[in-house]
Amino acid sequence: MTLKSQITLGLGSTDVGEAPISTYYGYSYVQQIFTKQEINANAAGNITGLKFYLDPAMSLAASSDWVVYLGHTTKTSFTSDADWIPVGQLTQVYAGTVSNVNGVVEVTFATPFPYNNSDNLVLAAEENSQGYDNNDFDEAFYVYPSAPNSAIYYKNDGNNPDPNTPPDGNLVDFKSVTTFNGLVENPIPACPLITYPANNATFVPLAPSITWNNSSGATGYKISIGTTPGGTNVVNQQSTTTNNFVPSVALNPNTNYYVKVVAVGSAGESSGCGEIMFTTMPPAPTNDECITATTLTVNTDLNCGTVTSGYTIGATDSGLVPDPCYGDPDDDVWYKFTATATRHLISLSNIVSVGSTVGDTDTYFQVFSGGCGSLLSILCSDAESSVVTGLTPGETYYVRVYSYSDQGSNQSFDICVGTFPPPPANDDCSGALIASSFPYTYVQADAAGSTNNAGMLTACSNNGMNDGTWFTFTGDGDPVYITVTMPSGSLFDPQIGVFSGNCSALSCEDTVDMGGQGGTEMLSIPTLSGNTYYVNVGHYSEWSDEMEGPFTINITKTALATSEVSANKNNLKVYPNPFTEVLNISDASKVKSVAITDISGRLVKTIENPSSALSLGELKQGMYIVILNMKDGSKQTVKTIKK
Repeated sequence: MTLKSQITLGLGSTDVGEAPISTYYGYSYVQQIFTKQEINANAAGNITGLKFYLDPAMSLAASSDWVVYLGHTTKTSFTSDADWIPVGQLTQVYAGTVSNVNGVVEVTFATPFPYNNSDNLVLAAEENSQGYDNNDFDEAFYVYPSAPNSAIYYKNDGNNPDPNTPPDGNLVDFKSVTTFNGLVENPIPACPLITYPANNATFVPLAPSITWNNSSGATGYKISIGTTPGGTNVVNQQSTTTNNFVPSVALNPNTNYYVKVVAVGSAGESSGCGEIMFTTMPPAPTNDECITATTLTVNTDLNCGTVTSGYTIGATDSGLVPDPCYGDPDDDVWYKFTATATRHLISLSNIVSVGSTVGDTDTYFQVFSGGCGSLLSILCSDAESSVVTGLTPGETYYVRVYSYSDQGSNQSFDICVGTFPPPPANDDCSGALIASSFPYTYVQADAAGSTNNAGMLTACSNNGMNDGTWFTFTGDGDPVYITVTMPSGSLFDPQIGVFSGNCSALSCEDTVDMGGQGGTEMLSIPTLSGNTYYVNVGHYSEWSDEMEGPFTINITKTALATSEVSANKNNLKVYPNPFTEVLNISDASKVKSVAITDISGRLVKTIENPSSALSLGELKQGMYIVILNMKDGSKQTVKTIKK
């Protein structure tokens, strides 16, 4: 094999990712598709080995047990997170221990793999070592941008996947920087892959930096830009020696553009290269100032049947400081609505980062009463949905939306004003629905209409909750099992409270709040024969009146299924709650990292490989969300109070 008998793809990239394997998780299985066009071999040939690249200082001590497969495929990408190519269609080409030698991992095949140069190539690798390598808290191997869904990976600290039946994975648009030893490169370079803008991208800046992957063997590139397919009326085969290009004249707003890049080599130019299309950003929004606020339709329910689309790119600072809210309103846009009730739900949805490659979708909105010259802030929301209360029907209110971050971060979105349903029949303890027989199942579709009419329920010491909706049953001496589940995509974070006594004098039996948004809550209660019990399902907060969401409650005398019991046993305790300086984790050996956010969702602290005692004395007083990222890949969310 001569030195030229190799083809390297993605050389020069130092981005890192989960390919060819994940080094930051205990086990992984990864498949990548390299297209015939991208490989660009001169002819069919034998692949004798592979090289992968990483920083020479990175450790592979716990990521060295590899099995590598190659195979042919007609696929150009994966269609879903379960679309693994069957291992029976692949050939195992390597099994053994690898090492990082000066930033290169090389595997040499005992038997070369014959690549037919007709199909695309599948590269699969599994890593079977226990443990993971903590290389700056990140993956180690270099990857480069690729076509959407051109790779799929599964990683987990506790489960070593079987390539014969791999679990659902994650689709990504990058692949490992890879050298295929043994193949002879075509002297005419392959077509470059345009990496920005993405095909069919919208809100592209008027002076975009168009980028593409380097093509092996290329000495330069030619770029064409037009306003019609195949057009060159904007840029006509302009030569460049770099892999990026910025038009010398700004593009027109809200216009479709077509781009093609060809690689130039010593033996000629790449042929058959496709083009991508993108749409430039629209003109500056007309609702840039309060006085030109866009009128919103108030929906008669919470389903957001009518939304208004908007964007912040091109907007300017209105000059109104956000106090008492937060963020940088340098790109605020304005809306107004006429209240039809004393409270409404304002929601942002379909939030997309636009105008940059930052990928920031953190929006913020603020609600005002009064007029544009005398605005009074009545709500701040970093959450995508918030309830605004104390409204006067018939009055006009203003909403401004902006990117939380400063210059360079913009979003497009849909905004909706929703109206709550009437309070449900079981809104009050005295109207509790009776579970007269078991199993008892009830779908509380109108939970959002419930009110905190009895105030916070504080009978359960140090774990109060909102007064939500109520159910009641009579005990017979046997234990009762209560399960609350949410529909898919729910943001409702419920708590279950079980009480005895009567509605005017409730005595806490037990409560549970172990899940997060959309999570299942389960509780078992021993009963006394003839005793009346009351069950409240409400938002977990005992500090603020928050909206309940739809849920299904099941009350039964049958023990929980094994899988449900296991899920409960896997929940760790975080204590004491409230805490002052130190927060303890009952079994830190199961926890890979801890993320702590404030109540608005703002990340305030991360802790890798935590001990059982978390020193959090520097946090201000208030409520925090503690997210435990478990070593088995699961997460647990706990609400805590810093005193």
